[in-house]
Amino acid sequence: MDQQLKQYQKSLIALTERVSTEEGFNDTNVPGVRTLRSSSKTCNSPTIYEPMVCLLLQGSKNLYVGDQKIHYNELSYLIIPIMMPVTGEIVQACETSPYIGISVSLDLRELSELLIDMAEHKSEPCQKSCIKMVDADVESMSTFARLLALHDSPQDIPIMLPMLKRELMYRMLKGPAGNQLRQFLLYDSNANRISKVIEIIRKNFNSPLKVKDLADVVHMSESALYSGFKSITAMSPLQYQKHIRLNEARRIMLYEGIEASAAGYQVGYESPSQFSREYSRLFGAPPITDINRVKQNQSLATVSS
Repeated sequence: MDQQLKQYQKSLIALTERVSTEEGFNDTNVPGVRTLRSSSKTCNSPTIYEPMVCLLLQGSKNLYVGDQKIHYNELSYLIIPIMMPVTGEIVQACETSPYIGISVSLDLRELSELLIDMAEHKSEPCQKSCIKMVDADVESMSTFARLLALHDSPQDIPIMLPMLKRELMYRMLKGPAGNQLRQFLLYDSNANRISKVIEIIRKNFNSPLKVKDLADVVHMSESALYSGFKSITAMSPLQYQKHIRLNEARRIMLYEGIEASAAGYQVGYESPSQFSREYSRLFGAPPITDINRVKQNQSLATVSS
């Protein structure tokens, strides 16, 4: 390993450990920048990834997107340009060597503006996978380090944060994932159209979904939309909506104390039995059982930390 890269890894782990006061995700003083820490392995768990770039400093994780498996190693980072349902499991972590990472939120509009300034409006055909893993290099590690260091210098955040996020986005666009990322940014490309459909579903996830209406909005045929959507997300628009609904229901039951029947109705289900059945299929247990299990695991993590 490059000595400079190793030094960045060591210093970032130390800073992340200091910032991470709890197991799981931790907010920092820097808007859009979070740390992640886990001192134990985890089982397969469905979740929703917001648009972001995630640097893994220590440990490893498996991500599953449809039939695709991504093995996520230390000193690599994931680029996730769209809101994406995934299933993940931490496979390497322990008390003495925890799983440690940093995430930085992404905004496709900011990326598009940067792409215009770069005067790069073409991309070569490539696999339009929604998630791309890239090996970290000294330049990207330096940018992550300066971003996280703003946690200790809040007075610098208003000026430095926009510049450092722009630098990070620039390195992504110029790096190995750049061509793939540009697919989502170029106006009127199929990937860009699919990203617009995803945004519509995200904003209206609890309303009835008609693929024809979505296709009309982005000027695609229903078959082209279905095919393009599945090639990017590994699921159909209706399956995508279902994942968004069920993950949101889980969130509001867990953190807002809403009962299962009310949660199902709030996210768009008219039938409590259908909600319970589809929830069990995704999370492996009925709503009440699953929520109690998650709360118990959180309590155990708090005690052990």
